[in-house]
Amino acid sequence: MDNNNRGDIRINGSGSAGGGTYNSVVIKGSGKISGNLKSDLFSVSGNGAVDGNLETADGKINGACTIGGDLKADKFKISGSGKIDGTVTGGDFAVSGSGIVGKSVEVQSVKIEGSVKIGQDCTAEVFTVDGAFEIGGLLNADDVSVRLLGIKSKAREIGGEKISVTVGPAHGLAVIKTIMTLGIFHPVLEAEIIEGDEIMLENTTAKIVRGNNIMLGEGCDIGTVEYKNNYVRNGDARVGTETKI
Repeated sequence: MDNNNRGDIRINGSGSAGGGTYNSVVIKGSGKISGNLKSDLFSVSGNGAVDGNLETADGKINGACTIGGDLKADKFKISGSGKIDGTVTGGDFAVSGSGIVGKSVEVQSVKIEGSVKIGQDCTAEVFTVDGAFEIGGLLNADDVSVRLLGIKSKAREIGGEKISVTVGPAHGLAVIKTIMTLGIFHPVLEAEIIEGDEIMLENTTAKIVRGNNIMLGEGCDIGTVEYKNNYVRNGDARVGTETKI
């Protein structure tokens, strides 16, 4: 971005400003930007909103923020809660807390510590989750690494070179037992199709799992397994049909 003749936006307390192109936009408290916004830095500490598209080199949310349009960012991190009504494109997209994307995500990396809901497809080189996710369409990444914590995760289809799904450690055992008693602790992944080169799954329910090398662990319930090289089924994993292709 050209830095010439550009100002900054600073909102301390409560306020609003119009969209445009700026060096930095910093909201401390409660602030709203009306219109499309471009900035090198976009930072919210508190409660923020952009009524339009946001394009930024570096975005940081500490608290809550809503973006009414599309997000394009070299790197963007949500610590707290964030909602993007449109698409997310760019470099690194991270959520520590909860995030909602109305449409698709197409970035270099996705890192989730908490939960994320994506309305359409998600495409990345690296997709890492410690928590839970829901993807309305296809999850496609070179490296998919999921550690299930707490609640159900799901995607229509998952594709990648390396796909790993495990169950996270039982920290705070007494709390987890209480949650299980209430019926809301359900660390399982559901998908129609999972396809990759190297696949290792736990607590996964799928109609079809297809790959070169497949290992199924505890808690898996698979309709059909199609493997090319190696296949191992451990523990209580259930499989309807196993076929070497």
